[in-house]
Amino acid sequence: MGEPDAKRQKTEESKDVEMKDEAPKELETDCKESKAKPLKEEVSFEASECTLNVVPSLGGRVLMPLTDGGMQYLIAGARANVGIKKGRYLYEVKIVESLTPSEGAARSRAPPGPRNLVRLGFSTKESPLLLGETDESVFFDNEGFFTCEKTKKESVSQRFQRDQVLAVLLNLDDKSDNKNTVSLFRDGVRVSQPQKLPDALVGKPLFPHVGFKNVTLQVNFGPQMVPLPFKCHTVAQAGATDGVNGPAHSGKCEVVFPVGLPDEGTFDWLDGFLEKNPKFFELSDRAILKWAEKSGIPHNKAASWKHSNDKPDPQFGMPLLDDFSTRRVINAVAATQPRNYVVMEVKANLIKEERTQLLKRFQNSCFKTVAEVVMGEPTPDFKAKTHTALLADKQEKEDKEWEQRKIAKKAEREMRIKQKKLEAAKKKAELEAAKKLEELEKEKQEAEKKAAEAAEGGEGEKKEGEADRAEKVEKKEEDVKMEDVKEEVKEEEEKEEEEPEEPEEPKPVAVLTAEEKAVCFPKKPVTDLTSWVLSSSFAQFSLPDKKEEGFDDVRYAWTKEKGCEDYLKKWILKNKITTRLEDLSPGEWFKTKYAEWQKVLAEWHAKQKEYEAKAPVPAPPPAPAPAPEGAEGEAKEGEEKKDMEMEEAPKVEKKQAEDVFAVENVCDTGDGVPLFHKFSFEDWALLSLRLELHLLVHSFKKDANDEDRVGIHEQHLAFYYNKYYKKTFSVKYYGMETNSDLIGLVKDTVTILPENQVLKFSLGEDMENFDIFVKLTEEARRERLRRLDAGDTSAQLKFQKPDAPPPPPPQHQNNNKGGGGGYKGDKGGYKGGFKGDKGYDKGYKGGFKGDKGFKGDYKGGYGKGFKGDKGFGKGGYGKGFK
Repeated sequence: MGEPDAKRQKTEESKDVEMKDEAPKELETDCKESKAKPLKEEVSFEASECTLNVVPSLGGRVLMPLTDGGMQYLIAGARANVGIKKGRYLYEVKIVESLTPSEGAARSRAPPGPRNLVRLGFSTKESPLLLGETDESVFFDNEGFFTCEKTKKESVSQRFQRDQVLAVLLNLDDKSDNKNTVSLFRDGVRVSQPQKLPDALVGKPLFPHVGFKNVTLQVNFGPQMVPLPFKCHTVAQAGATDGVNGPAHSGKCEVVFPVGLPDEGTFDWLDGFLEKNPKFFELSDRAILKWAEKSGIPHNKAASWKHSNDKPDPQFGMPLLDDFSTRRVINAVAATQPRNYVVMEVKANLIKEERTQLLKRFQNSCFKTVAEVVMGEPTPDFKAKTHTALLADKQEKEDKEWEQRKIAKKAEREMRIKQKKLEAAKKKAELEAAKKLEELEKEKQEAEKKAAEAAEGGEGEKKEGEADRAEKVEKKEEDVKMEDVKEEVKEEEEKEEEEPEEPEEPKPVAVLTAEEKAVCFPKKPVTDLTSWVLSSSFAQFSLPDKKEEGFDDVRYAWTKEKGCEDYLKKWILKNKITTRLEDLSPGEWFKTKYAEWQKVLAEWHAKQKEYEAKAPVPAPPPAPAPAPEGAEGEAKEGEEKKDMEMEEAPKVEKKQAEDVFAVENVCDTGDGVPLFHKFSFEDWALLSLRLELHLLVHSFKKDANDEDRVGIHEQHLAFYYNKYYKKTFSVKYYGMETNSDLIGLVKDTVTILPENQVLKFSLGEDMENFDIFVKLTEEARRERLRRLDAGDTSAQLKFQKPDAPPPPPPQHQNNNKGGGGGYKGDKGGYKGGFKGDKGYDKGYKGGFKGDKGFKGDYKGGYGKGFKGDKGFGKGGYGKGFK
């Protein structure tokens, strides 16, 4: 299939020659005529024993695949309704047509594996419908491979293709030499030697089973289409002693709609249900994803912003699978095939309108629709499974940590041994080096001695005996020393060899804590619904109603109806507090109030600047006389001392109001002094925070328009702040670690309720003006100062101060005549500006003078400006840029 006919024929002919030369003698013999009573049922393919993309026709003798909407990528499977438990029987398959379906829009990746696929084999009645999914099936494929035990794959036969008749023979005859084997024949000729059945299949009834993709198959269970070299019965000829009927389906098929809350064990319950009821077919996006994976189609498993258990985002790279066109095809054909279904839709099954639409698809007389409510307190069996899974995860984690500790200890011990060896080697090297030095020194001394003797003559001969004796004594002492060092090195080596191993830490045994045992629904890495889907739909969740919605039955798996109603009501109320409103938008009340506040705040800032401009300021000290070069350090110290004296000098202040809450006009407490005249940037920040949180809490209640939404949950404060004010909310800016710590700074305006962690306003929404926020901020400022004076350092604010704005550059005139006096600033500034008509000939004459520098908008500004070392020197930037 896909190979040129001439080349394919030549290849197959060469393989036939090889098979004839190497094939052993045929051990299969003619069968005897069967006199057993025939089975009651005719051999065929039941709809319930086929995947949803299989369309049986002509009485089940022809199997056609669905190839639209991405179904062409999914392998189909079909199992016969009659199995063989003993004897020798075969069935035949012919590939009628090979299909090449359209793949729609351009894809980013090619589908893996062959486009056309055929698998022929046998399986147990409990095995899945896809061959090779478990170890309960064996099969040959059109590529010439035989697969058993799920992963064991071996090339054992020749390939087969369209218009060829394949016979799959199962031998369970105890008297045969080929007992418990399966063989493949093509057009009456053996193309595979008998393959042994795995032990897991021996002694079990085995059913004919086929798998295919993009081909149409003719399956024959009756009289043989092509005779074999020996006589053999077909599956349809199996008697009651050798054959067995598959599971019978009588009565209506059930369609179950699980109704469970997200992230509360719904999918865990479903897995347990399917384990107990394997004949139920799951209808969900999750099932489609698993089907594609089993068909050999990989997908990107990286986290996606729209991925959830209910609606996964597989990212196959093939449009027809990524957009779940397959779901449309399955929904169209599911109701036409009588079988048991589980319609797994977490959100849709919880909303009445969507639940009704799903129910309409199965208004057929052959289906019984059942709503299975999985809500409330789980059963003991479910809890036990949950705790078993938790314990296994905990044990695995502790085992990994234990292995890491073992590796670390082993590495540490090896490092100690290595270090000792290095030390011993170092001592040995030092010993050898010392020995060589001594030898060189001796040679030198001997040479000097000989020279002296030659010079002294006879006198040297008299002393020779004494020198020899002294030399022998020295050598003996040196040998003793060397032996000591060698003995020390030897002892070190013995210690290394004798170093005992540390006792091995016993393997830990995980035990669940009381808190873990209380968990019924462990947190999963992927949620059942995305946050925005949950927030926009959970308020509509409801329990199914048998009469109104048309269910044939409503069952409650965990808790009775009344208990489920109470549980759902409490769950919705809780989520109205803890779940944020993704589509919330600021209302008119907020927009009006916030605009008024911005106007008032600007007026207050202007009032503070006006007051500071009029307030008396201590006179600046006289400029110091130029100091000689050697006294430069002393001049600097003098200037710093004067600056400190200026900072400590008492400022001329007017008396402040004693009771801030008795002030009628915050802009004039008397003599034109505003109540906020001492506000620093921290106080202005806290003033704005009070007002913004006040408006936010009140506006949320108005805009949410839901009595059950009692307020903003603490964990969603940043989200709503950004939604209303279009700016980032960061507690780090205020020097805090948590929202609770920050709210503690403005607890006179908002608080956090301990019972539900919701922000609660302290002031009413109806007020004539915003003066109360100034009064609260001023009172908090005074209290903070009192605490600091008392030595309470915890009252110190640690806000992140904004960077000082850089000075504006001088404006350069076109005629290069300088800038006159330059930018003088509030006090000081650029004293010299541009010097003359030679551009930047003299540079900044005075540089940054720095004594007063940037005075600032607030009293005290940003300190004393850029003092530096008398600005940037006497000459500015030297002679500037010429």
